[in-house]
Order: sequence, then structure tokens, then C-alpha cells
Amino acid sequence: MKSTHSAVTDIFQDVEPRQSSFGVAILNKERFVDALEKCNSIEDFPSLKDNITAIRKIISLPKNDSEGLLNIDSNGDTISLRKDVLISELNQILDSQTIGRAKYYLKRLEDGIKRVKTSKINDINLHRWKEYDDIITDSLWVMDKRDSSGAHLGWYWGNFIPQIPHQMMVRYTKKGDWVLDAFVGSGTTLIECRRLGRNGIGKL
Repeated sequence: MKSTHSAVTDIFQDVEPRQSSFGVAILNKERFVDALEKCNSIEDFPSLKDNITAIRKIISLPKNDSEGLLNIDSNGDTISLRKDVLISELNQILDSQTIGRAKYYLKRLEDGIKRVKTSKINDINLHRWKEYDDIITDSLWVMDKRDSSGAHLGWYWGNFIPQIPHQMMVRYTKKGDWVLDAFVGSGTTLIECRRLGRNGIGKL
């Protein structure tokens, strides 16, 4: 029978950080913000929507970019946004019934690009909260199934589902913080520490 210590050692040899499965839009930050500010200065509602539609078309079909929003200058200031979330926010502006509501959503999008807003306890950017759909807001104890991806194994009888330490660390720690697990077991918490960029320490 394999010992807990040797199993944990073997597991950590193959641990890799989580990779995003979403498409990313890499933008020229300065030009994109300028385009949003230009839209915000428009007082004619149909014209504002026409401009937002043009921006959405560039994001959806980069070959249509004649504004340089996606033509990245190697020395310029760039920003990466989740493409699906960005398009949904542009759609929200287009679906607005009043120019006031459209400009509210427009300003929110602009703030999310210009500034990062985090708290003292985690790395979550509150201006871009829509991109964190991996954060569970329901009960942490009710899951359809355990995460068995990567190095996680279910052979150890006492381990708990990886989603619990994952969610706790995303919500209450920052990258580089130390996480103590006094009952390491098969290393579930330490694996999630590695995947999330936290330092894990514990006793077998």
C-alpha cells in the first residue's frame, strides 16, 4: 500500500497552474479607453449605439480593426480581457433603453479597464467581477462532483473535495500568501496552493 507521504511527493511532480479556457482579447489600452471616452461624449443615442456596434465588430472580427484597438504597439500599454465578457458588456450597452443607462454601463466598462480595485484579503478585481465565474456563491458543501483534474486523486479515504480549499483561497488569500493545513493527508490543499500561486505548509 502506498504511503501518504510518497503519494503526495509523486503528485506534486505534475502540478501545474490552472489555465484559462476562455478566449482573450488583447487591447491597446490607451486607444480603447479613448474610444470609450469618445462614445461617452456622444449625446445622440443612435450614434452612440453605432459606435459601440463598431467596437463590438472589431472585438469579434479582429481583421476589421481599422482603429488600432487590437494592433498592439510593442512599447504600448496593453490589457487582456476575457472576450466573452467584453462582448457581453458591449451588448448590455446596446440593449439599454435610455442613453443614461447606456452611459452608466459604458462608464463601468471604462473603469474596469483603467483601474484595478482589490480588497485587502484577496486578488479579486472588483471592477471585473464578471470574469470570476469560477467563484461559487452558493454553498461550498453542495457540489455535483469532486474536481479530479490535474494532480488530484480520490484514493485517500479522508480527503475532501478540492473545490473547498480552492474557493477559500481565492476569496481570502492573495498570490504569495502562506496557507497552513494542519492535516495535510493526501495534499489536496497543498495542490490547490500550488495551482493558485500560494505557499502551502502543513504536517503529514
